Amino acid sequence: MKQSIWKSFFAVVLFLTVFLAAPTIKAQADATATAITIGKTDYDELTMEVNINQNSIVYFSSDKKNWYEVEGEKSSDNKYYLMDISWIPSNADKTIYFKGDKVATVVPVTIPGKDTSVKVTYNKADEDFTFTNCDSAEYFQWRKSSDHHWYQVPMNTNTSEYKSFMKTVESFSCKGAKIIFRIPQKPGTDTLNTGERPSKEVTVTLPKRANAPSVSVNASKLILNTTAKMEYFDTSKNKWVDCEKGMSVEEIAPSALYENGGHTVTIEIRVAATSSKSYSKSAFVTIPGQAKAPEVNKSNEISYYTEESSKNKKFCLQFLNATKQTPYSYCIVKPGAEYDVSKVTWKQVTDSKVKKLSSSTVPEGSTIYVRKQGRNANVNKNIALILSSKEEKFIVNYNSKPEIVK
Repeated sequence: MKQSIWKSFFAVVLFLTVFLAAPTIKAQADATATAITIGKTDYDELTMEVNINQNSIVYFSSDKKNWYEVEGEKSSDNKYYLMDISWIPSNADKTIYFKGDKVATVVPVTIPGKDTSVKVTYNKADEDFTFTNCDSAEYFQWRKSSDHHWYQVPMNTNTSEYKSFMKTVESFSCKGAKIIFRIPQKPGTDTLNTGERPSKEVTVTLPKRANAPSVSVNASKLILNTTAKMEYFDTSKNKWVDCEKGMSVEEIAPSALYENGGHTVTIEIRVAATSSKSYSKSAFVTIPGQAKAPEVNKSNEISYYTEESSKNKKFCLQFLNATKQTPYSYCIVKPGAEYDVSKVTWKQVTDSKVKKLSSSTVPEGSTIYVRKQGRNANVNKNIALILSSKEEKFIVNYNSKPEIVK
């Protein structure tokens, strides 16, 4: 009986102790609570860390009249909510208000709107980009219109990352592409520094490169059908050089000539960029090395002599090895005229018959140039280019044996 009374007594004492201490404990807990604060704000993820600060419930409002409980994933240490901010308009700054259930101090937090003043332009001639209204930005981000992954690149054009970006852009230009740019976010760090949203997205269209120009070599005149709108890459200078109309092999590929070594040369040619157009795709023209001049009056290749009758004089010229498959050619430069391989009239010879030329056709003192005739390329027939050979020349003298001029 006494034992039962004592148990009841201790139960009452324990209840009174807890009951009387509860307000004190609650008061101590309320005393440690502080106003709501903000941690990291991430505008790529569209989340904001809302620090609980010992409050049991956190409220937010956009007008300080209607309050809602903050919902979101709680951190593992129960220190903050990860609040979704995707519902907050990005077209202008927006202030959101926070308060706790224990500390009702209203805390304003301004979420910035995105910068809509950023501009990106593409210079088709220089093939580079200009960024406007973002002088303080150290980086930009880009992606293809068909891709959702953003790549970050320094604004400094001298960095390896920027140069790599430009090489990527060049590869896009073959078929054309749309590239989207923006200035990246600056994540917020706390209540007073909520950072910056990514800027508005700017779409730049990279035009498709025009097809490579059709460039050919005239095997007889030793000229290319270049125009002033084209340019070629000069490997000796390591830069692009403007073309002229109808450039000669001597101008654009001098080492292909026999006198300069007779080397096979490949030239890269394209239509140059203008203020409204990017440069075209490249044409690659291979020029084979020029062969040496044929031998005259030294072997069974070319011979000449004069004939004289009572009525007239004739100059006789014979190409002993000439056939349709291995043609030769010659031209006559009369006294006082100048020789230009691209302007003189070359006569093709495809047989070994003697050519008897009158003295009116070949006046005294004329210079005759002879060579192995070249062959123009024909891609459709799989015919390769052969340059006409180096020429040999001699002066016509009817009173003595013609003299070969070196």
